[in-house]
Amino acid sequence: MLQLNNPYWFLERLWISDKKGKLVRLILNQEQRQVIAELEEGNNLVIAKARQLGISTIVTAYLFWKIYIAIDPISAVSILHKQDSANEIFLKYETFHNNMPLVLQKTLAKKTASTLRYTTGSSVSATTAGGHGGLRSYTLNIAHISELCFYQDPDELLSTVLSALNGNQIIIESTAKMYGDPMHLLIDKIQRGELQGKWKLLFFPWHEHKEYAFPVDNSFSPTTEEISLAEMYDLTKEQLYWRRLKIQEMGISKFKTEYPACLEDIFSQKGDAYYTDTDLEHVTPFLLPANQELTYIEQPNPMKRYAIGVDVASGAGKDYSVIMVLEKMTNNPVCIFRSNEITPVNLARKIQHISAEYNNAKALIESNNWGLPVLNELRNLGFINLWHDQLGNDWTTTSKSKLVLHEELKEALRCGVISELDTITISELRELALNKNGLAPESVRGKSGHSDQVIALGLAFQCLKTIERPLSAAEKFFQQTKTRATMKRTNLHSTVLPRGY
Repeated sequence: MLQLNNPYWFLERLWISDKKGKLVRLILNQEQRQVIAELEEGNNLVIAKARQLGISTIVTAYLFWKIYIAIDPISAVSILHKQDSANEIFLKYETFHNNMPLVLQKTLAKKTASTLRYTTGSSVSATTAGGHGGLRSYTLNIAHISELCFYQDPDELLSTVLSALNGNQIIIESTAKMYGDPMHLLIDKIQRGELQGKWKLLFFPWHEHKEYAFPVDNSFSPTTEEISLAEMYDLTKEQLYWRRLKIQEMGISKFKTEYPACLEDIFSQKGDAYYTDTDLEHVTPFLLPANQELTYIEQPNPMKRYAIGVDVASGAGKDYSVIMVLEKMTNNPVCIFRSNEITPVNLARKIQHISAEYNNAKALIESNNWGLPVLNELRNLGFINLWHDQLGNDWTTTSKSKLVLHEELKEALRCGVISELDTITISELRELALNKNGLAPESVRGKSGHSDQVIALGLAFQCLKTIERPLSAAEKFFQQTKTRATMKRTNLHSTVLPRGY
């Protein structure tokens, strides 16, 4: 019984059909083992992947194990976007059942074209999205949605399945199609910490799969781009050659989508994107901790200078209020606060606190809409480190100032002036679309509807331009030497000489 409860032991006793239709034992690869480990932790999984890694196979095998060893009746379902895909998955379940070792075989109580039900009451099914309508009246224990991006109404499907699960486990795996598709939006929500429950994103790039390599001889000569990729991802010549052959077969755009090396490859910028792949190629992403309002990326340093940009929301649980702190020498974020529940008055106090931590950093808050009560409260608190223009006015967002903000931010990103950003801000940058005149963005390409961190970043960058950079040690020494020499000359000229001298 102890062995039965070990998924690794059980799954490697299952039989599957290989690519040639031959029955072989299921031998777990490293990606499949990672999927099992996360499922055993009780996580809901969203799996973004390169093609043909055996992810759907291991998920179906795991569902089969769950219902096969269950003492109390449980139900599992795999949902596919096409009938032939559902038939293929159900064939996997049949193959698992028909080839179980004799000592482990269990009796079926019922078998249909899409369901296996055991005498224990547990069942597993494979069905299409079109056949999911009745799920609302059932309680599922575990569900698997394959190729989410290819459904006609993925939002309705997810709502239906999550309702039927009622908090139980779900696994979603898909090859992504493009930026703003259902997989991108789901990944974006996980990175923002906006999903209830234990959600985990797994990403499997092509170069971590050992089979994706092709033999080469001494005549193989990598291009400059391939050498750069080899350094970035620690690729062998065999992997580079495999990549080259695949690109010749399907083209670079399709290769990046189906065999991504990073998430950015999946969700590449096309069409009406305001911030393009070229604009963002010098930006290194980093993760913000999930479900955390305040993140210190770099602790305050008394020798450094900082600027703050703030995008203000109502605090009613929709848009986020964001405080972004940039450091003058690197231009990169060192602190980010984000909350969709903080009131404008409390946000003002938070700005005052963060400014004090970062050497009384100057803060830029737009005076439009909810920004006005924040500015008023800061002034009531005696906060004097506010940005203002040459005429002493607060920042007002207009079509002109918005264009300046985005164009200057774009140039800073394109030139690598800003070189590190969190994944949420990068995601928001990628969502922004050109307006109808091809100018500053007025809409978003995805459905998240957020651009709060982009605005805070842009405002912080505008504020940073008004901050003098700190002097280097050599500059300080030169300045001190110059000051001492000036004082010496001044003292010499001001000396009172005796009368008659």
